[in-house]
Amino acid sequence: MELIAYTMEYAGALVNSELALIPFEEKYYEVYRDIYHDCFYEMRRALELKPYNACDSIDKLLSKKDDIFLLLVNDKLIASVAICENEIDDLFVSKNFQNCGYGKKLLKFAVSLLQKRGISPIVLHVAEWNQNVISLYKNNGFIISKIETVCT
Repeated sequence: MELIAYTMEYAGALVNSELALIPFEEKYYEVYRDIYHDCFYEMRRALELKPYNACDSIDKLLSKKDDIFLLLVNDKLIASVAICENEIDDLFVSKNFQNCGYGKKLLKFAVSLLQKRGISPIVLHVAEWNQNVISLYKNNGFIISKIETVCT
């Protein structure tokens, strides 16, 4: 099966985010894993990306904990975003909290943090299949800079 993947690059203005996120902690692993699986399962299955439930092990997540940011609401984990070098990765929001603006807030947090660090270009990768997320990214200053066909 072929998968169309976009590299998107931030081309918008300076972003200021006051969103308070915390670094990944081991105590959130099971909830993190469950939300991750819930958010990515449908896409991975549709694109035949196995395993359908794919989440790094606790050890791998702990090794990059300073790059994974968690959003808590009333002490409950509802969303996360990872930032690795100049890439925004694994941005997800619990299905119970989707369409409430949290995805946009996480995206702005990530862009703002990278801008404060003086890092550019700011990039992310997304499957063509995920049109709702592509719209979110486009509406928040990202443009498609590369299209790749990947064989799965």
